[in-house]
Amino acid sequence: MKEIPAEIRVFYDALLVQKKIPEKPRFYYKKWLRYYLDFCFKYGCNQSNRESLAYFIKKLKEKNQTEQQQKQGLHAISTYFDIEFADKDKNIPLENKKRILSSKKRELKSTNADWRPNRRLVLLLRGSRF
Repeated sequence: MKEIPAEIRVFYDALLVQKKIPEKPRFYYKKWLRYYLDFCFKYGCNQSNRESLAYFIKKLKEKNQTEQQQKQGLHAISTYFDIEFADKDKNIPLENKKRILSSKKRELKSTNADWRPNRRLVLLLRGSRF
C-alpha cells in the first residue's frame, strides 16, 4: 500500500481540520486517500485527474464497499482534489491567469453565452429585418 507523500499529508491534514472533519473520520479519510493513490499507481491513472475518481468509486463498488463507505471515499478524494487544484492555481503567474480568463470570456461570447439581448435576434423576433 502506498503511503501519502509527506507534503500532501501535511496539507491534507490541515484541510481536514479546516473543513471541520471530526477527528475519528480523519483516520478513514487518510485511509481512502492511501487507497486512491495506490489504485492510481496500480491501474496507471493520473491521481490529479478528477476522471480517475469515477473509476476508483466503481472499484469500491466491485469490492462490495457499502454506500456509506463509497460516499466517504468520494468526499475524502474530493477533498484531496481541493489541494491539487488550489496548488496549481497558485503556481500560475498572474499574466497567465489573465490570459486564461480572457480566453474563457471569448469562448462564452463565441457560444452566445452572453445573456445580454442580441440586437439581431430581438429585431427578428419583432418581425423586422436587420
